[in-house]
Amino acid sequence: MKGDRTIKRMLAAFGIVALLATACGGDDGDSSAASGDGAGGGGRGGSVTLTAEDFSFDPDTVTAAVGDTIELSNEGESPHNLQAEEADIDEDVDAGETVSIDLADVEPGTYDFICSFHPEDMTGTLEITE
Repeated sequence: MKGDRTIKRMLAAFGIVALLATACGGDDGDSSAASGDGAGGGGRGGSVTLTAEDFSFDPDTVTAAVGDTIELSNEGESPHNLQAEEADIDEDVDAGETVSIDLADVEPGTYDFICSFHPEDMTGTLEITE
């Protein structure tokens, strides 16, 4: 029957699309280590999220690997900054914006960071692993 062939073709097309989406998705399925809580970098090319809002960083301790990026998101209404002088990081982020900070050239180690606009209130620790 003509209707049965149409349904079979649609199911086959859907299967192909699902297979391609799985193969090309670019997501390894482990988003908790790569982003979200910012507590685990999880390898080269991953990312961790750091949020600046209401004069605090969340989390205030970030662990990432050499080659990862920090996605610095400003959820507040004031401009903020991430500055870790010993790691040669100094990146501004406007209110409502997100910037990516490349850690490819940062040596493994532990670094203190601040918001240079609000240094008494906004501090944290960055741990870079190999």
